[in-house]
Amino acid sequence: LPEDYNINSDVMKSHQRSSIGNGTIEYYMLQEYNTPKDFESFLYVNQVLQAEGIKFGLEGHRRAAPFNMGSLYWQINDVWPVASWSSTDYYQRWKALQYYVKKGFEPLLVSPFMEGIELKVMVINDHLTPHKGMLRLRVLDFSGKEIRKYENEVSVPANASTLVFAENQEKFIGGGNPAGSVLVAELVSDDRILSSNMLFFKPFKDLVLPDPKVEYTIEKAGDGFDITLTTDQMARNVYLQTGDEKGFFSDNYFDLLPSQPVTIHFQTTLLEEKLNKVLTVRTLKDAFL
Repeated sequence: LPEDYNINSDVMKSHQRSSIGNGTIEYYMLQEYNTPKDFESFLYVNQVLQAEGIKFGLEGHRRAAPFNMGSLYWQINDVWPVASWSSTDYYQRWKALQYYVKKGFEPLLVSPFMEGIELKVMVINDHLTPHKGMLRLRVLDFSGKEIRKYENEVSVPANASTLVFAENQEKFIGGGNPAGSVLVAELVSDDRILSSNMLFFKPFKDLVLPDPKVEYTIEKAGDGFDITLTTDQMARNVYLQTGDEKGFFSDNYFDLLPSQPVTIHFQTTLLEEKLNKVLTVRTLKDAFL
C-alpha cells in the first residue's frame, strides 16, 4: 500500500532481516548521493549504490593478483520478497548488481582507479594466453567533448594483473573539471573493443551532471527487440523497465555517453505496440529534485 512506501514502515521492516539494515543502507547512500526524491527513486539509487560498492571491491581484488585471485559476493538470490543484498530478486529479475558483476567478472578487464593523486589503469587477464592491444584513454566532459586522449600499445601476460598506465590525475586531465568529466578506458584490438570501463573523478553528489535527453528506437530482432539509445549529455545509470510485463534486458543501469549509441536486446513475447506503451527510461539524474 502507498502508506507503506517508506523504509521505516512496519511492512518494510518485516521484510528486512537485519535490525539495522535499512538505516545502514540509507547511511551509506547519503555518503555518495543526495536524498532521493521519492520511495521509488530510493530503491533505484539503493541498487546503484550496491552495484557501485561491489564493483569497487571486486575490481580491487582482481587487480591485486596474485595476492588475491578474485572474490565471491553474497548473495545471488532471495527465497522471499525482501530488502536484501541479493543481486537478483525473488522473481529472479536482475538488479543493478547482477549487471555490474557480469561485466566485472569478464576474463579480460581494463580497470581504471585512483591511488592517492595518481590515476592508474590495470588490465586483468584471466586467460591462459597473453594479449596485446591498444590502451585508449579518453577524458570527456559531460557534453561529449574530448579533453584528453592517450593511446599506447600494451602487452598483457597470461593469468595476471598488469599496470599499464600511471600519471598524476591533475596533470592528465589538464584543464578539465574533475566534477564535470569522465575517463573512458578501452582495450582495443583490430578496431574491436576487448574491454571498456569508466571512472568518475568525484562521488555522484559532487558531479555537475546536466539533464540528459535520452531517446531510443525499437526494432524487432529474434526473440524480442533491439533497443538503440542515444543521449545529448552524459546519462548515468540508464535504467529501462516495463512495469509488470515480463522480459529480459541484455544490459541495464549502464552509463550512456553523448553521441555514442548503445544497442541492447530485450527478450520478450510482448508486441511492439505494447512495448512502446510500457517501456520507461530513467537516469540517475531523475532520482533527485
